[in-house]
Amino acid sequence: MSREKNLVLILLAVLAAVLLWSTFWWMMRIVLFVVIVYIIYQVLKQYF
Repeated sequence: MSREKNLVLILLAVLAAVLLWSTFWWMMRIVLFVVIVYIIYQVLKQYF
């Protein structure tokens, strides 16, 4: 395996990891948002 090919593979791996990481955080934010909305909904339901 040549050095250039190795470098390209490393760059691709880093890019894939960054994309997966940001997607993961994006999904976690949506999940957190849904959980918070649900909790607020439950609290409001008890008071009204």
